[in-house]
Amino acid sequence: MLVTLTALGAGVWTWVVFLVLGIRARRRAWLLWSAVYAALTVAFVILEALPDPSGTAAGIAVIPFILAWFGGIAHVAVISKDATRRIWRDNAPSLVAARERIERRAEGRRLAVQDPLLARELGVGRPDIPGTDDYGLVDVNHAAPDALCRLPGITPQIAARIEQARQSALTFISAEDLCVTLDLPPGLTDDLREHAVFL
Repeated sequence: MLVTLTALGAGVWTWVVFLVLGIRARRRAWLLWSAVYAALTVAFVILEALPDPSGTAAGIAVIPFILAWFGGIAHVAVISKDATRRIWRDNAPSLVAARERIERRAEGRRLAVQDPLLARELGVGRPDIPGTDDYGLVDVNHAAPDALCRLPGITPQIAARIEQARQSALTFISAEDLCVTLDLPPGLTDDLREHAVFL
């Protein structure tokens, strides 16, 4: 299909094909090729528009035209399989959903830092309260023990220890603080940092 689009464009739209592919597949090299094909197209248009009774400019104009059209067709044929794979892989529903979850959690963490009162009102980190927007996070200082078990590496026994610490008026301020205070495995800190808030 990409080859057909390039062929139908008669070389004039080859740069557009590479621009779209470069953006969709996140390939800088293809964006650079888009600029090369755009320059060839501009050169062709300029040379064709020159008043030249001898026809030399028109003869030279054929070179960028052929490079943009046939060179573009060959180039697209070479990269089309890679382009299709990259675009599909980067836009697969599971990847899109995962990126959205990561962005949502980041938004919830930002809100918890910038406006904790609003975050608590919305229910950031409170999947245990129906109707709240938890942002895919768990508030270690307020969520019920069952909700704490949603955090990576937090077992019911660790959730019970967190609950005991909270009942003795202990408040955690970060994933690092939680891991140090409860003597949790150090490798747990990064996972907790991604999924927990401390309101």
